[in-house]
Amino acid sequence: MPYTVGITTLAEQVDGEERPARLYQLPDPFSTLAEAKEAAVTHIAGLGLDPSCVLYNVFDREGFTVASSAEQMAGSG
Repeated sequence: MPYTVGITTLAEQVDGEERPARLYQLPDPFSTLAEAKEAAVTHIAGLGLDPSCVLYNVFDREGFTVASSAEQMAGSG
């Protein structure tokens, strides 16, 4: 089953200017849930942002969320 990854960055202040929130999808589909999660984590690490300010959601082919970093954040608090 193909999976897609959505990334959301929260609004933040950079050098005194407001940087708006962004929502986008990684361009490639992934064959497994594990591959999609790994791609999301790797992508977020490369953004240079505080990882706690970036969320990912993994969607199945029907658009249902099957994994989210929000679940991990809630569990670590």
